[in-house]
Amino acid sequence: MALAPILVAVALAAAQDPGATPSPEVKEQVRALLGAIHGPVSPEAFRALGPGADEALAEVAREEGFPSRRLRALEALAGLGGARAEAVHREVLASPTAPRAVRSGAARGLGQLAGPARAAAVLGPVLEQDRDPVVRAAAAEALAAAAPADACGRIRARAGAEAVPSRFARALTTCERADRAGAPGTPAR
Repeated sequence: MALAPILVAVALAAAQDPGATPSPEVKEQVRALLGAIHGPVSPEAFRALGPGADEALAEVAREEGFPSRRLRALEALAGLGGARAEAVHREVLASPTAPRAVRSGAARGLGQLAGPARAAAVLGPVLEQDRDPVVRAAAAEALAAAAPADACGRIRARAGAEAVPSRFARALTTCERADRAGAPGTPAR
């Protein structure tokens, strides 16, 4: 029956939370938590704010405000997880106007969100093709942390092709640790 696939698609779309519009109070609380000076705020603190917290974080991550606040919003979204968080990270990473530090943070968060199974597919193109070498290095770090068995060969090759390979030092160190630890599927060096 041709109607069945349509009904399934409608049901799936309805099941996905499009993100509640944050109230002014939630927006204010999110901004206050992002401005905390005593270190990172746990994802649970943002979850406790209720509906709209993820959308308020997404707004901060996308805005042209303070890069440090945008980075903290991206970190919080990565901690919360989910499709919305991944979409925001992809959007910020692709932004031609976002500062390199913010785009680098989006690459790191995207590696966390993608996890070992998808990190190489999601961040491989960033590692190979991004216009900014600092963002490529951040993608390398995220790949090395999330999927060393799948990515360390590519990371080493990319580092060798860079004008300043030392930008990849952290990623290469993570790969070397994974090699020594015998990460499954990681060739011994």
